[in-house]
Amino acid sequence: NLNGKQTMGENIADNGGLKAAFHAYIKNEKFSTTPTDTLPLPGLNMTHRQLFFVSFAQVWCSAVTDETTTLQIDKDPHSPPQYRVIGSLSNLQEFSDTFKCKLGSRMNPERKCEVW
Repeated sequence: NLNGKQTMGENIADNGGLKAAFHAYIKNEKFSTTPTDTLPLPGLNMTHRQLFFVSFAQVWCSAVTDETTTLQIDKDPHSPPQYRVIGSLSNLQEFSDTFKCKLGSRMNPERKCEVW
């Protein structure tokens, strides 16, 4: 089992960092002459905003042994990678809006943990 007290600081940092990065990204869009949030990327059928979130998640893709996972849960102040992705994205309303996640679903819970 994960220890929420052990990982809380880093979980908050992940949530805040993702939110800050996304807002910086969309602020940059405002200076563009074309609204890129609605344009699909050729061959991907994804908007630029969707690709932002997919790229965030892809950073945390990894293959680890059960022993490594157990050690990480016991000692590391960071949550395992899959929970860093699920936790950060499901707490960000902008993610739910971008992917049109149904309210109450795993990736759009009714109660979110927002710091700012």
